[in-house]
Amino acid sequence: MPWIEIELSPRVEWNEDGLDDWTLALGAFLTERGTGLNPMIRMLPGYNILQLGEEGIGELTLSGSERLVILDGLSLKGNVECDFARFVVRFARQMGAVGVCVSNASPTEKGFWRKLGGVIQPDPLPLKESILREKVAIKQLAKFSLLVTYDGKAVLCLEPIMCNSHAPGLASLAQRRLEKMYGGTPLGFASRMAVHCPWIITREQWDDLLSFSRLQAFDLLEGLVNNCEEG
Repeated sequence: MPWIEIELSPRVEWNEDGLDDWTLALGAFLTERGTGLNPMIRMLPGYNILQLGEEGIGELTLSGSERLVILDGLSLKGNVECDFARFVVRFARQMGAVGVCVSNASPTEKGFWRKLGGVIQPDPLPLKESILREKVAIKQLAKFSLLVTYDGKAVLCLEPIMCNSHAPGLASLAQRRLEKMYGGTPLGFASRMAVHCPWIITREQWDDLLSFSRLQAFDLLEGLVNNCEEG
């Protein structure tokens, strides 16, 4: 099912420190409407998920590195849900998000989202080729978050994390230097699909993307850390 994106033109920087405020604001909105829903937040590397009740309004994801707010499973059954959708778009702009993405919206709800500036985006298609190393590149997203691109298009987001052991394969000098800087603890990356990935990626393609991007990712990460230390 096609997804919808509302592009925003924020006038402030993305406010990651204000994620707790999101929870409070959502809770206040839903409580005032008498829904009885109690938003719960789950913190994961690079993004936060707000579960909005077991039977209710769906799930809201804050993608910190991509500066996106993602609504999944929101059914516009009545005034409460429609008001909530408008509230999320307005608040996303105030938080400095560059866009609101809506997934699993029914065809009958397209008109509502278009009035809020939504544009229908095509579904991702299978990537019908083996991953070629020369098409894989890395660039910085927000802070220390990295984006893996394939043939110039977004594919995966990487978030640096401390691990219990090294991933299989070569460890670059950049990785070793960073690990020494942080007390010798093995470093790795939490990976997830980029919101704007135009393809459906198989497990094998995912593994190849990580394998081909890993050395580049540590080189770029070392440069970011060094620049931050110098600043």
